[in-house]
Amino acid sequence: MAKRLRIKTEFGKRAVESKSQETKEVYIISIASEGKTEEQYFDGIHDMDTDSIVKVERLEKLNEDDTKSHPNHVIDLLDERKEFWQEHGVEPNELWMVVDRDKQNVSEDQLNNIINKCNKEGYNLALSNPTFELWLLLHIADIEEYDLEVLLSNPKPRSSSKKRFIEKELSKKLGGYNKNKIPFDKFRPGINNAITRANKLPVENITLKNSLGTSVCILVKKLISRHQTTKH
Repeated sequence: MAKRLRIKTEFGKRAVESKSQETKEVYIISIASEGKTEEQYFDGIHDMDTDSIVKVERLEKLNEDDTKSHPNHVIDLLDERKEFWQEHGVEPNELWMVVDRDKQNVSEDQLNNIINKCNKEGYNLALSNPTFELWLLLHIADIEEYDLEVLLSNPKPRSSSKKRFIEKELSKKLGGYNKNKIPFDKFRPGINNAITRANKLPVENITLKNSLGTSVCILVKKLISRHQTTKH
């Protein structure tokens, strides 16, 4: 397999400091995702706690011109990272894939194959239907504010704007929204609210193939819980 992966510098080189003299096992969570929005979000989650024994690796493409963002290509990054750890005699703790349902580009058969591959390889899948922006919206808005069918269809506006409904809502509530430069500080205070709101919707990936919801809450809750645990 041709190498497509590099580890984000800040994640890969930060030392894990222990407050005691005992050597603590580092718990490694590697995350591969489709786009810059997800990458920036998990950069922000990581930077909330730089002293944790939980090491979050955000896997990114070696070449910035690499346009392979389909979930089938995202899985390649996890395959490559798993191979690296096994070559060094380590079984990775957790490998996570963060992707959108994206009915326009991913067929149900393709998604079924992705879910089956994740189950076979022991990868965890954080799936959002329709997009990761739903997870972001849950940080700042109650789901009861919306027609769930409109959120699921996430329609394009009749205007010349390229932003679909959920992006437009984020822009309205935040006073502007650019998916290539998200304001993590505006989402951070609402993380626990987002987890609670997401759990009012389906979180099982099989159900999320055709239903509104996101299982990103499972990954984020895990990260937040581990950060809080290591501070006590």
